[in-house]
Amino acid sequence: MDRTNPRIATADVEPLFVNRWSPRSFSTEPLTDGDRAALFEAARWAPSSFNRQPWLFLYETDGPDRPLFDSILLPGNRAWAARAPLIGFIFANTTTADGKRPRTAQFDTGAAWMSLALQATARGISVHGMAGIDRDAAYAKLGVDARFYTVMCGFVAGRIGPPDALPEELREREYPNDRKPTEDVARRGALRPGPNG
Repeated sequence: MDRTNPRIATADVEPLFVNRWSPRSFSTEPLTDGDRAALFEAARWAPSSFNRQPWLFLYETDGPDRPLFDSILLPGNRAWAARAPLIGFIFANTTTADGKRPRTAQFDTGAAWMSLALQATARGISVHGMAGIDRDAAYAKLGVDARFYTVMCGFVAGRIGPPDALPEELREREYPNDRKPTEDVARRGALRPGPNG
């Protein structure tokens, strides 16, 4: 199967936007200290409302907590993600200590995730975000207070590995997918009701 990137941008954008994708096959080659620092430094500089920076990234590599982190993934994700050299979970501070609920906390946390993902791509590293996690376990096992934080997703990071390292049912999906046309997601002007309201 041809696994080259089939994506074609319809406007002049930086290549990293179309080159970023979410593989499932990861090399076990460790990330360097510099790689890890760059990913989280990029996330640190993401924009946020009132500069609250409501995100929290908890991660592990090959340390003693790695089995704990892996155990939070649902089995379908654990089958391939456990090979990646870095695993993490992203939380948004959705309730502050004084009881406020910042409306943009999850939006801002998404901006930090995208900053991390693009920095990874720029360094030849891939990331894959995962909704398939045990949310209750994320709080309990990682010591995060659910009264103040909302777990958003898990993620792994590393360099791409060979597709044949994946379970057979995932190998055919191991290539960059396309996107909706721009006009489906960005339109000039207000949406107008049809003739029948």
